[in-house]
Amino acid sequence: MLGDTSRLSPELRALIDRTDELSRRIKSGLTANLCINYGGRDELIHAIKAWEADPERGELTEESFEKYLYTAGMPDPDLIIRPSGEYRLSNFLLWQCAYSEFYFTDTLWPDFDETEMDKALEAYAKRERRFGNAK
Repeated sequence: MLGDTSRLSPELRALIDRTDELSRRIKSGLTANLCINYGGRDELIHAIKAWEADPERGELTEESFEKYLYTAGMPDPDLIIRPSGEYRLSNFLLWQCAYSEFYFTDTLWPDFDETEMDKALEAYAKRERRFGNAK
């Protein structure tokens, strides 16, 4: 779960915690994230405040900063799929998407099915990942 759940009801937070606990038992090799009350800018502010409050924080580097993000311990996304014909990030995973590949589709999220996922994965498979390096 990614986001600030502190503003949610105690019942909903308990359900989220239980769902998160159950999902950790699934060993499929796939990471799926559910974002609730999430914003990339908010995440960065949250991480900065957490870093500042940590008496054992050490020097600020990209690697040391990442442990304060909501996604601490998770790999950055290789592929971000943006449905609905929008060509923008919408404040989503601003730090983590630095080297992600993007797939844009006009398909709306409720209609994004297995066929659409196959199209996205096919397009991704044709990409040359350079992670910021020039050819």
